[in-house]
Amino acid sequence: MTTTETTTTSKPSLPERLLHLGADFTRHRDTLNRISTLNGLNLTKAVAEHIPVTQALARGALDLRQKVDSASGLSRSREACCAAERLMQLANLAVLSADHLSTAAGLSYNAVCHHSYLGKAENHISLAQQLTSLGAEDCLTAAGLLAPQMRRRNLIPAQRPPALTAAQHAALRSVAAGRVLISQAVGKPLVEPGQERLTNTTIRSLESRGLVSRRHAAFPPGFTRLCLTEDGSRTLAAALGQPRSAPPTTSRPAVRPTVARSAAR
Repeated sequence: MTTTETTTTSKPSLPERLLHLGADFTRHRDTLNRISTLNGLNLTKAVAEHIPVTQALARGALDLRQKVDSASGLSRSREACCAAERLMQLANLAVLSADHLSTAAGLSYNAVCHHSYLGKAENHISLAQQLTSLGAEDCLTAAGLLAPQMRRRNLIPAQRPPALTAAQHAALRSVAAGRVLISQAVGKPLVEPGQERLTNTTIRSLESRGLVSRRHAAFPPGFTRLCLTEDGSRTLAAALGQPRSAPPTTSRPAVRPTVARSAAR
């Protein structure tokens, strides 16, 4: 096996767990996109089944926030405080998203008999999507804030990441942000706005090293989602901890949705 193909029994580091949570938010977004195309009882069933998944995202964000707070010597740093606040926001937004889905489930059920309710249900699903649409990017940003701090404090093992070109590093970040789809028809990557352009050569090089893989995308039809593998998450987390990756932030809108309530465990 190559270095990147060798598996490990050690527990994922906190930055790795953040990247895993980001992947969960990407799957959540893809699922909501698919749900938004349904109607009738199929819509009601799909929405109801996805509410616990959304609530689990909130619990996952809260759990990682507690890990940040409890890490020895880490919680006092500015970067850790920013990461903890971002995770708390994510938890609250996921709770609000679940609330909108709960409302949408009731409205879509009533829409079976009264079509006028369908538009209201769709509006709540759209709001649920908007609230959590940047979840993967938030997790990537938090991982980028924490990794250098944890490396300096010896809270995660000193690890030299496999050599990555600038294009490969940028591609891993775009994948972690949940912004890369592959067209099954033409085999080319579709990178969502705001992300760097990727080439097939870069993607194939990452696939050959076992750092990314393809999975069926819940939506849109005809595309597969490019995802980090376990080795990919480990490699990116290690790269984020290196000095050359010190500014690991992603762009965000200036205004975030207002959070009206606190997340509950």
